[in-house]
This record gives sequence, structure tokens and C-alpha cells, in this order.
Amino acid sequence: MQDEVGRTMLQLTKQNHATIEKTMSAVNDKTITFLDNHLLDPTGPNEFWYNIETLGDINQADEILNRWSSDGTGYTLYMMNREEKRTLFDLSNKDTGFIYFDRGEELPAWTAQAIGKRGAGAFRLIRSRDGLATVSFARSILNTQNYNEVLGFLVVSRLEVLLKRDLLSVELPEHAGIFLFNDQNELLMQAGTTDMPAESVPESARQDRPGYFFAGEGGDRWLYAHSYEPLYRTNLVYRVPLDSITGGLKSFQWVIMALSAAYLALVLLFVLYLLRMIVKPLHRLVSITKIYEPGVPMDMGGGALLRSDEFGILYGSFMKMTRRLDRSIEDNYLMKLRQQETELATLHSQITPHLLYNTLDSIYWYALDNGNTEVGEMVMDLSILLRIGLSKGKTLIPIGEEAEHVQAYSRLQMKRYPDTFEVHWDIEDATLAYTTPKVILQPLVENAIFHGVSGMDGEGEIWIRILRVNGTIEMTVADNGFQKVDAERLNEIVRGEIEDAGYGVRNVHKRIQLHFGEDYGLRYEPREGGGVKAVINLPLHEHVPNDKDRRSSR
Repeated sequence: MQDEVGRTMLQLTKQNHATIEKTMSAVNDKTITFLDNHLLDPTGPNEFWYNIETLGDINQADEILNRWSSDGTGYTLYMMNREEKRTLFDLSNKDTGFIYFDRGEELPAWTAQAIGKRGAGAFRLIRSRDGLATVSFARSILNTQNYNEVLGFLVVSRLEVLLKRDLLSVELPEHAGIFLFNDQNELLMQAGTTDMPAESVPESARQDRPGYFFAGEGGDRWLYAHSYEPLYRTNLVYRVPLDSITGGLKSFQWVIMALSAAYLALVLLFVLYLLRMIVKPLHRLVSITKIYEPGVPMDMGGGALLRSDEFGILYGSFMKMTRRLDRSIEDNYLMKLRQQETELATLHSQITPHLLYNTLDSIYWYALDNGNTEVGEMVMDLSILLRIGLSKGKTLIPIGEEAEHVQAYSRLQMKRYPDTFEVHWDIEDATLAYTTPKVILQPLVENAIFHGVSGMDGEGEIWIRILRVNGTIEMTVADNGFQKVDAERLNEIVRGEIEDAGYGVRNVHKRIQLHFGEDYGLRYEPREGGGVKAVINLPLHEHVPNDKDRRSSR
């Protein structure tokens, strides 16, 4: 509760400080307007203010300054007497109006601070001729043609008339005080209590950031809330006795504690009632849970609800769940039977590929026996294509088998298109044991042959590489085809953005992402020197043979 009070008081301090800052900004803007209207022209200083000598000139200058002092403040214009004008009257005793600073005259201390602001203003305590300190806004007047030359000073005094109105706009508790400090730690204004000197305000309350804290002084607890505004570097500090804020809360706390005790007693009675209403259905539900075994028929009284409330519904839902579980066990048993039947059908279907392999093997040896080695090699490559392409129903195979598959395909195509192109291989041995979806290189090589090098009359070249790159497997198929290829359009086809072309490459990309995720797949990019390059990225997953692989190897 104290922290909440502190945060509330800090928010009040910030709001009041914002109001004071707004008043200060209004004073600053008004002085700028004065300088623009009366003192500085676009071409340079207004010569009237530097040549005042006669009583008429002085009265005219004072009249202008008095018009700007209509809000209770006082405007004073100190001009550097560069031309050593000699007025017939002594201006040094004036508190407002027009005053000369003669050449060689010792300037007040506040002028050095104003000069240091380089044309900006500062709020200071400036003593008048009668020795009274007044809150003033002082700014130096610089020559627009030479900013290193100070022409004079414009001072707005008696600003406490405006600032006190802002400070007293907040009603304070008894003994509370408000303190406004400038960037020189001068106390500009004070409201509320007058029995506390400004020096006793802790340094921790005069920081360049807002906050609040509690402090003990003279046996009492005080709340300090302080706000900092960077525009004019002012600190506003609220000092409030904590008892004046939280005194009424103590009695309120006792009332809350009494009501809480009564409320707790009612809650305990209600809990006892709920326990009585809950124990009976839960006890029966626990008893049934202990004796129930999934799949074993059991008489549970027809599953009638004990009551129509939540616990009766829970009991009935449990009965329905047991019946669904029994049906699921029965369905699972039937599914296993069907799975065994499917495995038998699969084993039977494998007889046909086995017969095909044996037939191709017979043709291969027949061709060799008759001296037709080239036909025999083509039959052997076809056998490799079929064996690896079918792979006994597997979808993932070792990279070594994929490489063997695409090599067999390349040899068949080179015999089909003799002396048309060459294939260069760069396969890292360490990659052969990793896993890949089957038949992903063959569609890429097929595209490279038919769309790239098939019509190049012996100048076509295809490069097939399988390497480890940056923790992944990178497979590339590149060709030096003479036709210009739009790699971006090929990538749109791979991603499925163009649906009427590229079924083979889109199938390769989707199968890779289906097995390994969207971080992997196929992409196309232009090949340096002409042609196009297809790049496949796969993760480093070692191939683990399953039981079917082990049985087939035996």
C-alpha cells in the first residue's frame, strides 16, 4: 500500500512538474517573440536599442518593455554600451525597463551563466536593487552576424507570480512541502511548509531521474517524490508526512481483517458442505477404477448417473470412456490381424520383382555369351535402376545406393546419346552412409540431359557432386547447356507457385521436406560459365538398416 501511495504521489509530482515546465516554456517562447519583434532583424540588430540617449528614447524603450510585463512579471533589457552612449539619467537604479552595461563595468554573476547558455535561457535567482531575490529567466542576446558577440541580456523577473500559481494548484496535507530547484541546486520556489530549509532536502531527492522513497526524520516517516525535467534541468520535490496519507488506512485495514475472518469462516463451512457432496460419488468412482481392466467385461450397474450435477456427469462420462476403451482394444486387435494379412500380401507381391530381376540377369548372361557386351551392360544398368527404384517399398535409402542408381541411369543415357555429352563425378566417400529419399537425383540428371546438353554435338558436360558442406549433405547437378535458363522461374516451379510444369522437380522438393522439414529441399541457381545448377540440401542422418534390410542382405 505504501508503494502504491508512492507511485501515486510520483505521478502527481510529474503532472505538476509538467504544468510548471509548460509555464517555463511559455516564458521562453515569449522572450523569443520579443527578440524577434523588437531587437533582431534578419539583416542584423535593430539599431534603436544601441543608440538610446535621450529621455524620449528611454521612455519609448521602457514603454515597450512594460507592455510585455502585463502578466505581473518584469521585463528588463540590459544592453552592452558599445558606442559609449551617455544618457542624461542614471539607469543603474532601475529594476525593470531599459538599462546599459557600460564598457569596463563589472557584470553580475548571473550574466556569466547566461552567456554559457549560448543564446538559450536559464532560470535563476537574481537579486533586485533592494536586495530581494526573485525568480528570473535570463538569456543572452547574440549578434546574428557574429554569434561570439554578446549584445546584451533579456531578463524576465518576478516569475514567482506564475510559478506559485502552478505550485499551489495542488492541495497539500498539513506539514507537506514542495520545492523547485534549478540546475545550480538553487531553490527557486517553495510552497507548503516553511519550517524546513531547502538544505535539508536529501541529495537523493535531487537526481536527474524521477522516483520516490521513504525516509525517517525526527521520529516521523516522510514520503519524498521527485521529478526531473531535462528541458530546463529543474527538480520538483514533494515532501509529505506518511501518516497524513496512510493514517486512515490503518482503521480500514482492521475492518478488512474482520471481514476477511468472517468470510473465511463462511468459506470453511461451504467447503465442508462440498466435501460431503463430493465424497460419495468420488468414492464409488474410485472403487470402479480399482476393479476395472480394459477389455474385460464388467457389470457396472448400467452406468446410471447418481445425480444430474457435475459429479454425476463425471461418473457417467467415466462409464462411457470405459466402453469406448473396450471397443478400441477390440478394434486394435482386428487391425493387427489386417496388418498381418497386408504383410503376407506384400511378401507375395515381392515375388514378381524377384522374377523380373532373375529374368534380366538371364538376359545379361545371354548377351555376354553371345559377345554383345554393350547390350549386357545396358541390361545390367536397367536391372540396377529397377532394383534401387523399387527398393522393396522403402522410401529412404543410403546415398551410396542413390549414387549407384543415378550412375546406371547416366550410363544408359550416354549409350542412347553416344558422343553427345560427358558426365563428371565428385562423390565424397564419407557421404555414402547417410540417408536420402530415393530417386531424387535421376529427375535432375534427366532434365540436364533433355533440356541442357542433348543437342550440343559432343560439347555437353554434366557435373554430379555429393559433398558435405557446413554440416549438411549438398548434392548438385550442373550442366553447361547453351540455352539461357531463368533460375528464378525454376525455383517458383519447385515451390509450387507455377503448377502447370515441373512435376518431377516439385515431387523431389516435396519428398525431401516431407522427410526432413522445410529447412531442406531443392533449389536452382545459375552456373558460372553458362547453364544451370540444381542444388539439394539434406541433413546428416546416418542410414540405419531395418529388419527387412537385414533379412534381404542375408
